[in-house]
Amino acid sequence: MSSKIPVRFLDAGLGTTLESPPHNAKFKADSSLWSSDFLITSPDTLSGVHRAFVEAGADVLLTATYQASLEGFAATGKAGTLGSASDRQSKGSLAQDHSATYNKEEAGVVMRRAVALAKEACSSSQYAASKSGSKRVALSLGAYGATMQPSTEYSGDYEPEHMRTVEGLHHWHEVRLSIFRDDEPTWNDVDFVSFETLPVLQEVQAVRRVMAQHNTAEHSREWWISCVFPNDDLTLPDGSPVSAVVEAMLTDRGDQGQRPWGIGINCTDIKKLDKLLRQYEAAAQTILDTDSTQETSAKRAQWPWLVTYPDGAQGSVYNTESQQWEIDPEMKAKGPQRPWHEELAEIITKTAERGHWKGILVGGCCKTMPEDIGKLRSQMAAIDSDAYYLESG
Repeated sequence: MSSKIPVRFLDAGLGTTLESPPHNAKFKADSSLWSSDFLITSPDTLSGVHRAFVEAGADVLLTATYQASLEGFAATGKAGTLGSASDRQSKGSLAQDHSATYNKEEAGVVMRRAVALAKEACSSSQYAASKSGSKRVALSLGAYGATMQPSTEYSGDYEPEHMRTVEGLHHWHEVRLSIFRDDEPTWNDVDFVSFETLPVLQEVQAVRRVMAQHNTAEHSREWWISCVFPNDDLTLPDGSPVSAVVEAMLTDRGDQGQRPWGIGINCTDIKKLDKLLRQYEAAAQTILDTDSTQETSAKRAQWPWLVTYPDGAQGSVYNTESQQWEIDPEMKAKGPQRPWHEELAEIITKTAERGHWKGILVGGCCKTMPEDIGKLRSQMAAIDSDAYYLESG
């Protein structure tokens, strides 16, 4: 091993944390916003969850904008559609006419609020204060399918027809990104841009083109693409194999758009993660390691960061129709699962030991909470490894 690589920690499942005590949010199946609705009903609750992740040891916070879209806010009453009972009781002034919905300007104001909340949490918590300047904000931009009702980021069934094209997805992502990028104070608070849970190859291609146009030198931000792999054969929901996914992410041709700072996998069963990461590496090697005479360190400099945040469902399966987690009978029959943080720490250690990635950003997705990030960080700190170091904290 020529040198250790840095490991940073991402936060975890915002929506499922909000569903858990003490927040007990009840998300409706027809909600267009999911956790973004708390930007309307209870921004203080979001702030508290962000701070909890920072206190647990997260280095990077994702904003509460995963499902946020102009279409979603246009379909949402200004009182919001959800929140815990205590939120509604304490915010009676929000109980107004649900027929009053958001126009583009009003929606933009609410969506940008998410960046400010995450930024404040990065600097205001006791833990962050002891690690001055080390906590960062990632603008969360979920797949187009995450904004559909019911959501289709796990199936890739996009409607209408033009949203199954690179051009249609390019325009949609460009409009949403501009809500944040065109507001200078907001963009100044963004450290990373995250395109998450992408289920179709055309969307990977579309966001690269968007960033080529808008992630220019004076406004440049590090950014990543992360895909979801719900299929047992380890393909995207649209059937694309990992080799095609990584090629779409990394191929460096003029018409392919900007190469991302990081690539990865999210919202995917942890049991699939090790095999998927090995397939990612094999595919990336064919693109990046073209000079067999280069030293390992020189090759690594060509590689992106790996960004991975698997779910912590531990035998549960998400039903996109009901938007509820349901126990998988086959997994239940197998008995107790290995603790998520232990399994993930082992996977990340082995990945670092293979020596490809420039760095690793690791966290959790659905059904993982602040305590899981704390346990993961402690587990990895306790491992005596020559392959990685924890960059902060």
